[in-house]
Amino acid sequence: MITLLAGLFIKNKEDLSNPRVKKAYAALASITGILLNLLLCAAKITIGALSHSIAITTDGFNNLADAGTSILSFLGFKIAVYGGGSVHPFGHGRIEWIMSIFTSCAVVFMGTALAHTAVLSITNPQKPLFSAAIVIVLSLSILVKGYMYFYNKRIARIADSETLKAVAADCISDSAATFAVLSSTIVTHLTSWKIDGYCGILVSLFIIFAGVKSLWEVLGRIMGKAPDENLLQNIIACVKEHPQVAGIYDLMIHDYGFGYFVISMHITGRKEHCERLNMVAEEAAFLLYKKYHCDTFIQVDYLIKDEALAEKTQTIVNSALQKYGDRLAVDHFRLVESGTHIKVIFDLLYPADLQNQEEDIRQEVEKAFTAESDTYLVMIKGVLRRERFRLHG
Repeated sequence: MITLLAGLFIKNKEDLSNPRVKKAYAALASITGILLNLLLCAAKITIGALSHSIAITTDGFNNLADAGTSILSFLGFKIAVYGGGSVHPFGHGRIEWIMSIFTSCAVVFMGTALAHTAVLSITNPQKPLFSAAIVIVLSLSILVKGYMYFYNKRIARIADSETLKAVAADCISDSAATFAVLSSTIVTHLTSWKIDGYCGILVSLFIIFAGVKSLWEVLGRIMGKAPDENLLQNIIACVKEHPQVAGIYDLMIHDYGFGYFVISMHITGRKEHCERLNMVAEEAAFLLYKKYHCDTFIQVDYLIKDEALAEKTQTIVNSALQKYGDRLAVDHFRLVESGTHIKVIFDLLYPADLQNQEEDIRQEVEKAFTAESDTYLVMIKGVLRRERFRLHG
């Protein structure tokens, strides 16, 4: 169904790298989710009221909450369509992340409220009525939520949407919760056990877990997550196909939501290849723009290929760091031309317990070079981990 709707309402639906197409897919998923959740909500609340089942009614209100979160998500997607301006030059894609925070909190709140209702049902239990209609509605709900899980998961990959990833996770949780309700209804009918309220609590816990998980994921996205490795490899391959490029460093992907990102990097090469390296930077930036609809900024650094000087500068660094033993490691060491100066650039890998001393360590290294000569410019990037993705071959 979602494929048919995409063909009817999304122009250029195959251009999946286009941010506007990504947003259209996300909006379509939200509208479909709103309609399906409202249908499930109406059916479950009606059946729950007729059968006096608190678990079915709770599950129905869960669908109502899902419809509400889909509405908020849809509003976020519509705002995200607006491009950059004077106030927000990088567009409004990140509004989706902000809306995800509200929707996740709303889900947790709904789950908590429904858990309270379920507790009241345990203290004052009523045996729910049983009918074939209940079994049919709940079985259809499980199938519908399973379908929603698959299409939300698929469109989340297309749109790179944290909201839809959370919705997909919520759908699979809802499917499991509804299965628990169906099981409790059948068990209560076949036995004298009044477990309806307990299953209502179980459903509520599923809802709360889904909300907390969604909130955790979107907060991780806001904090900044590592980019997709396939994307990194494609960007690197686009640049490194030119033999004049000796290495790629400080590759960063600045994510602004919905597939729009800005790429920045340093490429290194020999000074005699100056003209060609600048052409490579321009060509690569254009190719990445055409492929990903993004802006790319590439700085060209000219390496100093002087083995004696490299050995000398590495000795200065090692001496400055000697007292830390093997707790510190130097990575991506290179010497770069900078007018009348020499830039000494490297990554400093250190354990978490030395994080508070990072600035002191940097100053010690800078003082060691200042004592040697005023021609050195030292640039140190601290990395709080022992291993990192290598960009150069």
